[in-house]
Amino acid sequence: MKRNVVLVVLFAAVVVVAGCARMARAAFQTPTVELKDVVVKGIGLNGGSLDVILDVYNPNDYRIDASRVTYTVLADSMKVATGEVTKLVTLNNRKMTTITLPVTFTMRELTKAAGVLLQNGSINYTVRGEFTLATPFGNLTRPYQGNGRYDSLRR
Repeated sequence: MKRNVVLVVLFAAVVVVAGCARMARAAFQTPTVELKDVVVKGIGLNGGSLDVILDVYNPNDYRIDASRVTYTVLADSMKVATGEVTKLVTLNNRKMTTITLPVTFTMRELTKAAGVLLQNGSINYTVRGEFTLATPFGNLTRPYQGNGRYDSLRR
């Protein structure tokens, strides 16, 4: 009899904890990510570098730490670079945070896109990836994507 009571209490505790975790995850609001800018830092014979600048808004009432950010940079639908940043980024509650992703690429990756840029003077780009967020309710991974146009004549 005592064993049955212990099992019932243990089962009830598991149900309560699981229910609280489910409610907490439901209350979590995914941060919004907007592509703010892509800044070409340099282009040479072997490749180049650029900074992808993201604005991230945390709509939650608590701070969130992003422990990992992955990215893929597409120029006119051609993959130019992929990678990840594992530097911890803190997203303060109800605030916008600017994150800079340093991206390097080889000339081979950029050759076709450079042709479009040279021909038109501008090129459409897309940056997409995922954030791994450490929340009070565990790690969550959320996607982001931003689009823009790089105009070499306006830089």
